[in-house]
Amino acid sequence: MANNLLTISMITNEALMVLENELTFTSEVSREYDDQFAVTGAKIGNTVNVRRPGRFIGTTGPALNVEDFNETSVPVTLTTQFHVDTQFTTQDLALSMGPFSERVLKPAIAAIANKVDRDGLLMAKNNTANIVGTAGVIPNDLLTFLTAAAYLDSEGAPRDGKRSMIVEPFTQATIVDSLKGLFVPQSAIGEQYTKGMMGRDTAGMNWKMDQNVVSQTFGAWTSTAGTLTADTTSIGISSGWSSTSTITLTNSQGVNLNQGDTFTIANVFAVNPQNRQAYGSNKLRNFVVTAAAGKASSGTFSVTVSPAIITGGQFQNVNVAATSATATVTALSLPASGANVTGSQNIMMHKNAFTVAMADLELPEGVHFAGRAADKEIGLSIRVVRQYTINNDSIPTRLDVLYGWAPLYPELACRVTA
Repeated sequence: MANNLLTISMITNEALMVLENELTFTSEVSREYDDQFAVTGAKIGNTVNVRRPGRFIGTTGPALNVEDFNETSVPVTLTTQFHVDTQFTTQDLALSMGPFSERVLKPAIAAIANKVDRDGLLMAKNNTANIVGTAGVIPNDLLTFLTAAAYLDSEGAPRDGKRSMIVEPFTQATIVDSLKGLFVPQSAIGEQYTKGMMGRDTAGMNWKMDQNVVSQTFGAWTSTAGTLTADTTSIGISSGWSSTSTITLTNSQGVNLNQGDTFTIANVFAVNPQNRQAYGSNKLRNFVVTAAAGKASSGTFSVTVSPAIITGGQFQNVNVAATSATATVTALSLPASGANVTGSQNIMMHKNAFTVAMADLELPEGVHFAGRAADKEIGLSIRVVRQYTINNDSIPTRLDVLYGWAPLYPELACRVTA
């Protein structure tokens, strides 16, 4: 009886299914599939605009006060075309889908999933200002993680079952061991003991282990290494929306701020996005450095930070209690031993904190076969192309994805450094 060869549609559909199952961090974020590219095919550099819901202030009293509806968007540029190149024989195609997927597709797709995940975690680290923990010290109590959750609560993240805690392996090992004696449901403890992992619904979030969690090396500055101040006399914008602000800093001696470093500014308080009142016990707004900055000697320099400093209007996120040309700047998450310390950047987030956009790559003509599988519901697209190479008598195959990452609501995330 003749073998039934696997078809391109069978292979691409299976590849998409495997990709969805292999993703960790990416599976917990907002995923945008832009079907405007479904016919013509997308290319590196194309941009997808992801809408952010508008916000309103509201009015007290009977008088009508119509507010403008300001719906903002975040541009997501398709920056990365990543592919795995291999080759499989006609004998491979004669296998049933199960063995073919295990032997060929799963190892190839694992490489793609890890690349997408790591790029996303790097983006998240560099755009998340809220942070708890101390660099170089793995948290061993639940309070650190609950404090991170309190930041999400204060920033208006809903408790709708879409919160995740993405941890690297050693952080997970430490927290599982630390919680083994707590009075919790026996079934949950049994699952943690059996799997060595935090449960899906523990402490109000879904826990996932991801080896792709990135590290942050904090810059060469601590509060004991010299005074760093910010000029807040004309800081931020009074209305509208922006993703970043540029702040003028003055240092008393050399300072180096790395991308991903975080700090607070005296008298610049964080506010809840709905009631626009300072939250917690007047928590200062955390800022993250979006591009490395500094100065080798004392003097003034500029640094770009996220979030933008918005002092009024529908998107207000700070309350500046008092302006000053020399407001004290304080670094976050640095140990007492000083700067240049490296720590893993675990991430707690709501699904809407970040977004990844994937689009359909163009299908080439004149090849042995080419196909793609895309699903708007899961926000993924993958292309498979196979072609005979005459110069070495082989039939290589490539699996491609085209994607881009962007922060959507990074205030709905908090880093847990370790």
